[in-house]
Amino acid sequence: MAASRKARLHRVPDCPEDPAPPTPQTVARLRHDVVGRLVARGRLRPSHAEAAEEIRAVCEAVGRGMSPTAQPSGWTGRPGFRRAAYDFWDRMSARERWIWQCRYLPWTREMVRAADLRLPGRRFLRLVLDIVVENTGLRTAERRYGLRNGTAVACLARGLDRYGSHRGRRGRGEGFG
Repeated sequence: MAASRKARLHRVPDCPEDPAPPTPQTVARLRHDVVGRLVARGRLRPSHAEAAEEIRAVCEAVGRGMSPTAQPSGWTGRPGFRRAAYDFWDRMSARERWIWQCRYLPWTREMVRAADLRLPGRRFLRLVLDIVVENTGLRTAERRYGLRNGTAVACLARGLDRYGSHRGRRGRGEGFG
């Protein structure tokens, strides 16, 4: 007698304890963390790495609520669901909300207003986000933004220093610091 669909779905597949190692081609395509490498080489401070991790975490938290959803209204007979504009806020933890509101947003506003000597404000912010969140290589970022070789690290350090100044402040919120 055939097992029910539910039983088949709950069955654990036979997986070996030690999966096969990645192929050399896969290893060659893996990207190293740009910020981690810069910290390991001494070109960025550990405080920069902490700021970068916090920026990544906030961007990931915001992105969790931005993916499209589909509700099969035809299957259920219920009217369709319209997503609220700030639905990502509901998917954040209290700490993520506080960091987003009291650190990340003021930092982005400051970065847009503050023009770096080499880049206008929005491009300065975008450069930092490209390297920190998207893990764009330094040479690629320098070509994209028309910078001389070796200047992207200085721009990144200044942007992370500005974020670090917001990390030191205590804003309104639940007191996470």
